[in-house]
Amino acid sequence: MKPINYKALGAKIKEYRKKENITQEQLAEMADISLSHMSNVETASVSVSLPALKLIADALGVTTVSYTHLR
Repeated sequence: MKPINYKALGAKIKEYRKKENITQEQLAEMADISLSHMSNVETASVSVSLPALKLIADALGVTTVSYTHLR
């Protein structure tokens, strides 16, 4: 099993967020996580947990997360 590329994952989250034209603060509020954690997820300063990733994905309206394209 390949390790998760958190930098690519954070970049993808940022891409989806910008596509929806929302700020980190707005997404953090929508996902019910702190702004600092949201920032850390996008910059890969932390390893995002699966529960937090689900909250973020739900807030963005993303139903499937594919790691196969994250390099």
